[in-house]
Amino acid sequence: MLVNGQPADTISVQDRGLLYGDGVFETILCESGRPVLLAGHTQRLENGCKRLNLPVQDLPTILSDIRQAAGDDDCIVKVIVTRGVRPRGYGYDKQDNSCTRIVYRDDIAEISGDYYQTGIELTQCQHLLSSNVSLAGIKHLNRLDQVLARSEWDKEFQEGIMFAANGNVIEGTMSNIFIESKQQWITPKLDSAGVAGVMRQWIMRNSYHADMECIESDLKLADLQNADAIFVCNSVIGVWPVKSFAGRNYPISLAVKRLMEYMHSNLSKFYLV
Repeated sequence: MLVNGQPADTISVQDRGLLYGDGVFETILCESGRPVLLAGHTQRLENGCKRLNLPVQDLPTILSDIRQAAGDDDCIVKVIVTRGVRPRGYGYDKQDNSCTRIVYRDDIAEISGDYYQTGIELTQCQHLLSSNVSLAGIKHLNRLDQVLARSEWDKEFQEGIMFAANGNVIEGTMSNIFIESKQQWITPKLDSAGVAGVMRQWIMRNSYHADMECIESDLKLADLQNADAIFVCNSVIGVWPVKSFAGRNYPISLAVKRLMEYMHSNLSKFYLV
């Protein structure tokens, strides 16, 4: 673990990341020490810092920290930027550019091959996702909605889908969602809630490799129930096809198979080290 570039495993109890969730983070898959889709992660980190008026992090410094944390291993590296320690209260000096930068590595959790080959079981979360246009899209440290939603099941499902108060489908607790309908992929708009996933962005840019058009649109529960196929994704798990949701079984479509094959053979092109 590195704190502001130095080996450490503690931060101040007065850090605003701990007190208020005042910060952003990225979770990066590293293969043999090489961060996958790093450009997408650093762009989102930079955007999140700007949106929260945090000091924008220098890319060479972040790269150096990631390399040091990852070594030459397959691992997960997490990058966290908080506003650091400031005087008590919600207010802060906007001229103070200090922050806390935390970078640490973790093992990659073992994932069943069945999730890729036959698909996962998906559930609907009852806890609703908070909507806030000022925070939509960025990966800020406030994850209580996801924590409460994930507590609704144990191991009988692999992911749960979260909805906004207006009934719109937004995302999974740890993933973005796509449905296949009328020979196109549709993923929910994230203009008022949700995280704009790095893998989601990659899929939207590369959907043509699966001979699919990809669009963003408002989705409701009925759209999931009537979909030809469903899959979820994030930058660590890749793509998980959905085999069952709300009492209905779904196939793994030919287009999703094409996407997974293309991803498996070409994702290494998107290293940036």
